[in-house]
Amino acid sequence: MQPIRILTCTFPLLLTLILTSPTSQCAGEIYAVDAQQIGVKLVPDKPTIMIGEPIYLSFIVQNDSNQDLQVLVGGDYRNALGRPETFTVTVLREDGKHVPQPVAGPGFGGLVGPQKLASWGSYTFKLFLPHWATFAESGKYRIVAKRTLNLRQYRPDGWDFKEKTTDVQTEATATIEVVPPDSERMGELIEDLGTTMLSGRSDKAEAAGYTLSYIQDDRVVPYFVKALETNSYELKSRACGALSKFNEEAAFQALKRAMETKGENIGDTTTKELANQLANNIRLAAAGALAKSPHPGAVPFLLSKRDDTYEGVRITVLHVLGKMKPEEAIPILQEMAHDQSKTVSDEAKRYINLLSPKE
Repeated sequence: MQPIRILTCTFPLLLTLILTSPTSQCAGEIYAVDAQQIGVKLVPDKPTIMIGEPIYLSFIVQNDSNQDLQVLVGGDYRNALGRPETFTVTVLREDGKHVPQPVAGPGFGGLVGPQKLASWGSYTFKLFLPHWATFAESGKYRIVAKRTLNLRQYRPDGWDFKEKTTDVQTEATATIEVVPPDSERMGELIEDLGTTMLSGRSDKAEAAGYTLSYIQDDRVVPYFVKALETNSYELKSRACGALSKFNEEAAFQALKRAMETKGENIGDTTTKELANQLANNIRLAAAGALAKSPHPGAVPFLLSKRDDTYEGVRITVLHVLGKMKPEEAIPILQEMAHDQSKTVSDEAKRYINLLSPKE
C-alpha cells in the first residue's frame, strides 16, 4: 500500500486515501480514491451542563466522497467503566488545568467489527463524558478527542482482518460550560430520565438508565426501585449497581428483595434454565451492590445470604469477609470452608490462612 498524507485537524479533514480492492488484490492492482474527504467533529449533547450532570459526546466521522467505506469499531471497552480505550480524551479548564479522569482499570478488549461509512454519510461514536472527566468546579472547558480510524473500502460481506487498513489519525475539539448545580433543574432531569428509562426497551431507554445511574442524587432512588420491580433483566441489573451508591433505606430494602430473585421474576426468556441463570446473575449483582453499599445493614444482611444456591453469591460473601476483622470473619470462613463447592471451600480456606495470626 502506498503511503498516504495524513492531516490532523477538526472538521473537515481532507485526505487522499489509497485503498486496496479486495477483488483485485490477487492481480496486484490498487484502486485509488482521490480527494477523499474524511471529517471529524465533536458535539456535546448540551453546550452547558450542571456539576453532576452526565451527558454524551458525539464523535462524528463524515465521509464526503463518492466511495462507500467501512470503519473498524470495538475491541476496546471491556474495562471497569466500559470506556472505549481506542479514544484519547482530555478535558482542560480555560486556565489550562486538567480535569481528573476516572480510572477504568485494566482493559480486556471486546468484540470487534466493521461499520459502514457510506458515501456522503457519517458514522457516530458515542462517548460518555463522565468516563473521561469528573467536574468539581464551574467554568468553561475544552474537550479534545483523538482516535486512529481504521478504514477500508466497504464490502458487504464484512471485514477481512488479513487485509491492510488505511489508518487515519484524527482529532476533534469542543467546548462546554459547567455551571453550579441547580436542585430544581436536576429534579426535572431526573424525572425525565427516570420516566424514559421505565418506558420500555429501546436504545433511548437504555441510554437514559445509564445516564441516571451516574447522578448522585437521592431522587433517583425511587426510579431504580421501580426498575427492580419490573421483570426486565436489563433494568434489574442496572438498578442494582445504581442503588449500591446510596445510604437510603428504600435502596437497601430494594437490594434485599433483589437477593430473592428467582427465574419466574425474569421476563422474555426462552427456557426455564435461562431464566434461572439470569436470576442468579441478578442475585450476584445485588450481592455486589450490598458489598459496596454505605448502608449499615448491607454487609450484615449479605453475610446472612452465605447459603445462597448460586456459587457466585457465596464467593462475593467470601470477598467481603476477607476485608473484615479476623475475629469477626474467621468463624464464618470456617463454616464456609465446608461448602459443597470446591471453589468456595478453597477460597474460604485461603482467606482463613490470610487472616489467621502468624506464629
